[in-house]
Amino acid sequence: MQPLANTRHEVFAHARVAGLTIDAAYIDAGYKPNRSNAARMNTNEHIQQRIKELQDAAAKLAEIDAALVLDEIARLAFSDIRELFDQNGSLLPVAAIPERAAKAVQSIKVSSKRVPGSAADETIVTTEIKFWDKNAALGQLFKHFGLCEQNDRDDPVAAFVQALMGAARPLPVATAGDGAR
Repeated sequence: MQPLANTRHEVFAHARVAGLTIDAAYIDAGYKPNRSNAARMNTNEHIQQRIKELQDAAAKLAEIDAALVLDEIARLAFSDIRELFDQNGSLLPVAAIPERAAKAVQSIKVSSKRVPGSAADETIVTTEIKFWDKNAALGQLFKHFGLCEQNDRDDPVAAFVQALMGAARPLPVATAGDGAR
């Protein structure tokens, strides 16, 4: 994918891919406003081919980005704290924590406190591990895969209609003895 030799044409193609109108892209490329010249440039075969190449590259990049974001959300949603510890229950050194588990950790706080009244200088070391919000990650996955059912709480109009239906009284039914013919 080679850039166009004419830099103005290349700028025009990039501006079109960025969503500018034909006229705006023409001006952005450094030309004086001229609607017919802009339209003619837009139909130029090598410019159209370059626009298609740029759009294809952007689409591919968007797919990669979307896949990476989805993978990252899945890491958080399915993280397991046990990956941070060895067989004896001791916290692994930071360098030994698997990448998958490390990406799910928001912070690790280590603090030490001297034990009051101890003869020796005894200290208690406390390690706090905070993970990114697992519920939010699961919620995002549910939405992405369409696993959430919409309910009345999510739709105020449906909730209003449901409330009206519940408050509505049935219409009286006319009987033959009421004078109905």
